[in-house]
Amino acid sequence: MQPGHFVLQPYFDSFVNVGHYNSGWDAKSVPNFFNINLRTRFKAGATPWLDVQTMPEVGYKKTQGKSSFGFADLPVNLNIQLLRAKLENPWPALRLIVRATIPWGKYQRLNPDKLGTDAFGTGSWYPELGIVSSKLWRVHGAHYFEARLFSGYRVATPATIKGLSVYGGDSTTRGTAYPGNIFFADIGIEYNLSLNWAFACDIFYRHHDRSRFSGRTTKPVGHPSSEQFSLAPALEYNFSEDLGLIGGIWFSAAGRNAPQFINGILSLNAYF
Repeated sequence: MQPGHFVLQPYFDSFVNVGHYNSGWDAKSVPNFFNINLRTRFKAGATPWLDVQTMPEVGYKKTQGKSSFGFADLPVNLNIQLLRAKLENPWPALRLIVRATIPWGKYQRLNPDKLGTDAFGTGSWYPELGIVSSKLWRVHGAHYFEARLFSGYRVATPATIKGLSVYGGDSTTRGTAYPGNIFFADIGIEYNLSLNWAFACDIFYRHHDRSRFSGRTTKPVGHPSSEQFSLAPALEYNFSEDLGLIGGIWFSAAGRNAPQFINGILSLNAYF
């Protein structure tokens, strides 16, 4: 992203958790838990090798007649270009991602009558380092294929707990939660069917270490380690080189101690 330019990209997500994978990788049905989110990515060029990004998010959650509205934690990225690549180059482009998440979403002092719908944050800053590589090939004529790999590691910071939280407990709970660190990897591919239309698909893996708790509680606090595989096929339509629309489905394929979900996504990408 060159200095003086920026990207505005709103995302509309409609998640439904329909089950839960147990420790044996078997999915068990649970009452549907709906999570509708509006996220907007803002990215601006700061120097020829650095851009800055943030993505505020607001959400609405509903299950079994209970619902809540709230703001999620706020991620802030520094994206550092390490290596550029042209079509004729044999090497890929490389970018370093430095990220932290401002924990302003509600995560503690939850209302048990809300059945978890009033939880929107984690209480952790989750500093992260990630690396992105991408390579573009011409297949024939005006048809191109691109492959991307994005992997990263998030280190959890402790979260003060008072009352019922996203980590468990009840109104008597007082102490500190130590969320687990997170490793993730995303393989993305894209092929343009025409000058306007393209097909894309992401294969996503996420591992979350177990969380721990220190303090006073009468009900368990913390979660076991978990992992999940998911897929996200999509179609993209580009109105011009600066404006595009992409929509698809993101769904879980397998997991352990993780939700089973299906999510519809629609996003508009505008470059200025």
